[in-house]
Amino acid sequence: MSFAAIQGQERAVRIIRGAVAAGKVPHAYLFEGPPGVGKRLAARCLALALNCREGGDDACGACRDCRKIAANTHPDVRWLGLPEGKRRIPIEAVREQERWLLVGAHEGRAKVLAVEPADLMSEPAANALLKTLEEPRQGRFIVLITAAASALLPTVRSRCQRVRFAALEPTLVERLLEAGGCEPAEARLLGALSAGSLDRAMACAGEDIEARIDRVLSLLEGAAAVTPGHGLAVSAGLRGERDEVLAVSELALMVLHELLRARAGGAGGTALRERLGPRFEALAATGTVEDAARGIAAINQALAGMRTNNMNPQLAVEGALLAMRGRTALGPGWTRLGAGRGT
Repeated sequence: MSFAAIQGQERAVRIIRGAVAAGKVPHAYLFEGPPGVGKRLAARCLALALNCREGGDDACGACRDCRKIAANTHPDVRWLGLPEGKRRIPIEAVREQERWLLVGAHEGRAKVLAVEPADLMSEPAANALLKTLEEPRQGRFIVLITAAASALLPTVRSRCQRVRFAALEPTLVERLLEAGGCEPAEARLLGALSAGSLDRAMACAGEDIEARIDRVLSLLEGAAAVTPGHGLAVSAGLRGERDEVLAVSELALMVLHELLRARAGGAGGTALRERLGPRFEALAATGTVEDAARGIAAINQALAGMRTNNMNPQLAVEGALLAMRGRTALGPGWTRLGAGRGT
């Protein structure tokens, strides 16, 4: 396991390896970017490089410390995640790790604590960690890993060196999936659905994508039709399924972006558009750029409500549907389909 295993993140890797090579690794990093793009692997590679007995800017992978870190048995490398059954990382969990950081390295050259997802630390937990960030000790390093850096306290963010990890190119996701045994056609679709995240693509591989696509198209057809029956039926069918509502909403966002490209004259032929089929083409033929833009705004608002305000998923979908309908109309194109309708 080495930095060479991190694909599609050349800039981030260059920054981290340069710091290791120069012996100027900051006491705290903030690895930020979409989920499933290499942040966790980069944190592990950093821990390896800091503790490898061979030195240099990367790990040898063969020494005792490298083998133990790779096996998650090294006493000087810890990962703090969300405790089972908790919605936030509590202050007690952070304080336990702070006590561990007070003591010098037991076997390796450095102690490394990785916190993921760092944005789910409770405010008391984040404030407790802040004291450690403000009083760094030699040979102790903290890596905060998050897909939502803005959710962290500004005081925490300001005391870390931020390293941005970009979304992966769909073609890279395809290649990685094919290397793992995925069929080329399926890998192409999953790459399109991945939003640049290998984790997301792999999660989609085990799900009923066709059923999800049907739900999304029904939702959009409900937004465009005289009455929102199809869309409301989708909402009712998702009652209590928070994870599925999020997945449907995220897919709806991708489909709306495809609609936007189609209405703006973008070329067809994407893997997602091909799988969407005639129902998508009917929506693209009748809607407008304004319709698609309104839909994107509505779905983004629903996702924000569910993620940050714990909004009821069914209400979020229904609210998005009404917003897409513009209460009385979606715009010149889809208005023709819904002429004379109410909300």
